[in-house]
Parts: sequence; C-alpha cells; structure tokens
Amino acid sequence: MRLLTTLFTVQNFAAVTSFIAAALVVAVVIFLIVTSQEDEDKASAKHKVYSLRGKYFFVLVILIIAGLFTSLRFLPYDTHKGTPDQLISVVAMQWAWKMAEGPMDKNPQEFEGTNEITVPSGKLIQFAVTSMDVNHNFAVYNSKGDIVTQTQAMPGYTNRLNFRFQEPGVYHVLCLEYCGLAHGFMVGKINVN
Repeated sequence: MRLLTTLFTVQNFAAVTSFIAAALVVAVVIFLIVTSQEDEDKASAKHKVYSLRGKYFFVLVILIIAGLFTSLRFLPYDTHKGTPDQLISVVAMQWAWKMAEGPMDKNPQEFEGTNEITVPSGKLIQFAVTSMDVNHNFAVYNSKGDIVTQTQAMPGYTNRLNFRFQEPGVYHVLCLEYCGLAHGFMVGKINVN
C-alpha cells in the first residue's frame, strides 16, 4: 500500500481515475453505435435499450460506491488533526504576503510580517489567513511545483488551515485568485527545516 501512495499523488490518482472513466464512456458509446446498426423492430429495440440501461445504471452505481469507499482512505485529513504546534498569521494584500509567527492581534492594515518565514518539518502548523483588500488564495507549492495545500484569503474573515510539512525544503506561496495586474508577482516563501 505504501508503494501505491508513493506512486500516486492525489493529482496523478485523479488523472488516472478520470482517464479510466472516460475510456468506459467511450467504450459504451462505441458499443451502442455498433449494436444500433442492426435492423430490428422498434419494440424489440426499445426493450433491449431499457434492459441494458437498467444493468448499466446498476453497475455504475456499484462502481461509484466502491470507488468512494476505496478512495476515502487516501484523504489526508487525519494527518492535519490535533492541536497545532505553531501558529502563523498570514495577511494577503495586492500584491504581497505578510506572514509572522503568533496570533494576529492587530487589524490587517497594521499587521507587520514578511513574505518569508521558517517553520519546522513534522510539526502541525496552523495558518490563520486573511486579506486586507480583495479575495486572494493562499496556495503552498513544494519544490516540484505540486500544490500541497491551499485556502482562501478573504477580507473581514480568517480561514484557519492546518498543515504538516513532512519534508524539509523551500515551499512557495502563490495566489490562485486573480487579484489584479501584478498577480503573477505575488510570491511568498516558506523555509521548512
């Protein structure tokens, strides 16, 4: 099982699952096209279609239920539960990130922080994320360019995001919500020791 989790990231698993589902749909369409070429009376064809539709629906429901129960154990929620070891306050603004350790005891306009922080690996970190102007998206990417976690940064509201960095390295914070002309330059850095 450990081998499967290392081979499949969440993105790869979703891609493979989507490909298999698309292949099944294509196979059903090809089957319907091939079988519809034969001449037969309308009543007989209608009976076959309704019979096949019922069986297809039943198989599809069973596959979806089996897929849901199988894939639910891959969800990462258990690793991010518990009391956080460290609190990082994050304020998004056009076009920068302000991050600092500790609770946010000021309003976002007065909050002082930098666009680079350092956190320990293996510890549960809670990010308290808000915005001082427009909607932003606090997205953390690893060194391979894979998104590892994200949440919305909204003015007047604080989202709490728990995350455990398993591997040391440099992680980049990008905004996934288009927020204006310099959106692409809105980059922060998280150093994980």
